[in-house]
Amino acid sequence: MKTKESPETYPVQFKDKIDEYLWKEHHILGGCCSSVESLKYSIAREVAEKLTDTFIEKACEFINKANLYLYHCISEECDLVDTDEMIEDFRKYMKGE
Repeated sequence: MKTKESPETYPVQFKDKIDEYLWKEHHILGGCCSSVESLKYSIAREVAEKLTDTFIEKACEFINKANLYLYHCISEECDLVDTDEMIEDFRKYMKGE
Protein backbone atom coordinates (compact mmCIF):
# COMPACT_ATOMS: atom_id res chain seq x y z
CA MET A 1 0.00 0.00 0.00
CA LYS A 2 1.48 3.33 -1.05
CA THR A 3 1.11 6.53 0.94
CA LYS A 4 -1.39 7.85 -1.61
CA GLU A 5 -3.49 4.74 -1.12
CA SER A 6 -3.53 4.74 2.69
CA PRO A 7 -7.02 4.93 4.17
CA GLU A 8 -8.14 8.06 6.00
CA THR A 9 -9.41 6.12 9.02
CA TYR A 10 -8.07 3.03 10.73
CA PRO A 11 -10.04 0.07 9.34
CA VAL A 12 -10.20 -1.93 12.60
CA GLN A 13 -10.08 -1.28 16.33
CA PHE A 14 -6.64 -0.50 17.80
CA LYS A 15 -4.99 -3.39 19.64
CA ASP A 16 -3.37 -1.05 22.16
CA LYS A 17 -1.83 2.41 22.60
CA ILE A 18 1.25 1.52 20.55
CA ASP A 19 -0.93 0.38 17.66
CA GLU A 20 -2.88 3.64 17.91
CA TYR A 21 0.33 5.71 18.06
CA LEU A 22 1.85 4.01 15.01
CA TRP A 23 -1.28 4.73 12.99
CA LYS A 24 -2.00 8.29 14.15
CA GLU A 25 1.58 9.57 14.07
CA HIS A 26 3.14 7.55 11.25
CA HIS A 27 0.23 5.98 9.28
CA ILE A 28 1.73 2.54 9.81
CA LEU A 29 -1.04 0.00 9.58
CA GLY A 30 -0.93 -3.32 11.43
CA GLY A 31 -2.16 -6.56 9.91
CA CYS A 32 -1.41 -5.65 6.28
CA CYS A 33 -1.23 -8.38 3.68
CA SER A 34 1.77 -6.73 2.01
CA SER A 35 4.99 -8.24 3.33
CA VAL A 36 6.73 -4.84 3.12
CA GLU A 37 3.99 -3.09 5.13
CA SER A 38 3.85 -6.00 7.58
CA LEU A 39 7.62 -5.83 8.11
CA LYS A 40 7.48 -2.05 8.50
CA TYR A 41 4.78 -2.41 11.17
CA SER A 42 6.65 -5.18 13.02
CA ILE A 43 9.87 -3.17 13.17
CA ALA A 44 8.13 0.07 14.15
CA ARG A 45 6.18 -1.72 16.88
CA GLU A 46 9.31 -3.38 18.30
CA VAL A 47 11.13 -0.05 18.39
CA ALA A 48 8.16 1.69 20.07
CA GLU A 49 7.86 -1.09 22.68
CA LYS A 50 11.57 -0.93 23.55
CA LEU A 51 11.55 2.86 23.74
CA THR A 52 8.49 2.76 26.00
CA ASP A 53 10.08 0.17 28.29
CA THR A 54 13.33 2.17 28.45
CA PHE A 55 11.49 5.41 29.19
CA ILE A 56 9.47 3.82 31.99
CA GLU A 57 12.59 2.26 33.50
CA LYS A 58 14.56 5.52 33.41
CA ALA A 59 11.60 7.51 34.76
CA CYS A 60 11.22 5.08 37.68
CA GLU A 61 14.92 5.37 38.47
CA PHE A 62 14.64 9.15 38.47
CA ILE A 63 11.59 9.04 40.75
CA ASN A 64 13.78 7.23 43.27
CA LYS A 65 16.34 10.01 42.83
CA ALA A 66 13.56 12.61 43.25
CA ASN A 67 13.01 11.33 46.77
CA LEU A 68 16.30 13.06 47.63
CA TYR A 69 14.73 16.40 46.70
CA LEU A 70 11.76 15.70 48.92
CA TYR A 71 13.91 14.37 51.78
CA HIS A 72 16.07 17.50 51.60
CA CYS A 73 12.97 19.67 51.90
CA ILE A 74 11.56 17.69 54.82
CA SER A 75 14.81 17.34 56.77
CA GLU A 76 15.72 21.01 56.41
CA GLU A 77 13.61 24.08 56.49
CA CYS A 78 12.69 25.09 52.97
CA ASP A 79 9.79 26.67 51.19
CA LEU A 80 9.37 24.54 48.09
CA VAL A 81 11.36 22.10 46.05
CA ASP A 82 12.86 23.91 43.06
CA THR A 83 10.82 22.24 40.33
CA ASP A 84 12.74 23.95 37.53
CA GLU A 85 15.98 22.45 38.85
CA MET A 86 14.32 19.08 39.30
CA ILE A 87 12.95 19.13 35.73
CA GLU A 88 16.35 20.12 34.35
CA ASP A 89 17.98 17.31 36.31
CA PHE A 90 15.36 14.93 34.90
CA ARG A 91 16.15 16.04 31.35
CA LYS A 92 19.87 15.51 31.94
CA TYR A 93 19.22 12.12 33.55
CA MET A 94 17.08 10.96 30.59
CA LYS A 95 19.82 12.05 28.17
CA GLY A 96 22.38 10.12 30.21
CA GLU A 97 24.38 13.14 31.32
